[in-house]
Amino acid sequence: MKIRKQTYSLEQYLKLMQNETIRTDQDCQRLSGQWNSNMVNELISTVLTGNYIPPIILGEETANNISKLWIIDGLQRSSSLSLFKYGNKRITKNVDEFMVAYQRKVMDKNGNPKRDDRGEIIWESVEFDIRNKTYSQLPEELQDRFNEYQIETVIHQECDTIDISKLVKKFNNHVAMNANQRAFTYLDNFASEIRKITQNRFFLDIYSGGVRDRINGKFERIVGDMVLLCNYPDEYRKETRKNFGWLNENASLYDFESIDGLLTNLTDSLEITSDIKELFNIKHAHIVVAAFKKFVEYGHDTKEFGKFLEWFVNGGNEIEIDGKTWNEWNEQDNRRSTRDPLIVHGKLEYLVALIERYAEEIRKAA
Repeated sequence: MKIRKQTYSLEQYLKLMQNETIRTDQDCQRLSGQWNSNMVNELISTVLTGNYIPPIILGEETANNISKLWIIDGLQRSSSLSLFKYGNKRITKNVDEFMVAYQRKVMDKNGNPKRDDRGEIIWESVEFDIRNKTYSQLPEELQDRFNEYQIETVIHQECDTIDISKLVKKFNNHVAMNANQRAFTYLDNFASEIRKITQNRFFLDIYSGGVRDRINGKFERIVGDMVLLCNYPDEYRKETRKNFGWLNENASLYDFESIDGLLTNLTDSLEITSDIKELFNIKHAHIVVAAFKKFVEYGHDTKEFGKFLEWFVNGGNEIEIDGKTWNEWNEQDNRRSTRDPLIVHGKLEYLVALIERYAEEIRKAA
């Protein structure tokens, strides 16, 4: 196939879609509207801040000397931008970069541009909050920026209907980032430190999750949760993206280095049984690690933590703390998310209180 590249202004590209010169209804293509509001927000923000959008792939079908352009890859981007321009689509409040800077002329009271002593127009730099705004509510300068944005396309030429369908299948045969993987992009300041921690022996010897947890972003999420619960427990949130965003702006290098050392000490302290290993699953690994940190801070020997966990799985978890056992906390998972701060903090507080109960029993026995 011959391939050519062509760049359109966004206004021109959307007009070509509207008049069906660029077609959005290829038979094998997914329907538009697959994106949620957050994804649409970030796309529009990318355009208004002048950042990069990957090229849109088009297929050019020619029959009887009449050419049609079909969207092969990029329908969700195209339809989302069209809805914002023509469909009164509103940017919601959940957008990361919501203050957009631009230049505008300084106007006098009569609505005319002010000029300096040399007759030059005076300009000023201002910011605009794009949250809850439609296209028509943008300042004229930002409307112009949207319209003039350069959309790159790659056009596969001389296609027939079968070629177009094959291209749709080829370019859409991929898996998008899941929530954990996308959230991790918000922790760019400490990404290398997180990845280093996921190589800790803890994840090989103790963690009981599935083998795919390493490649689907769960290891990174667990590490982020550990850093928060161990160092900034009050900042823990249900949403991984919020947790990573907070750490990116507020955490220190030491926070991550200390977790790496903590996991090494924990791994060395345990005699692994199936019951103990099961505690370190996707729901509880970060909670038990935070409890281990408290255990050490209370002055207990790290080796004793393994004995505490043995005591815990062999009946200690049936002790009531503030009217609840460990199993009763787990039963609440069926009514609330396992990541709900109330559940996470409740389980951590239960373990910390149980550590004190265990220490009392040891002192009595001595």
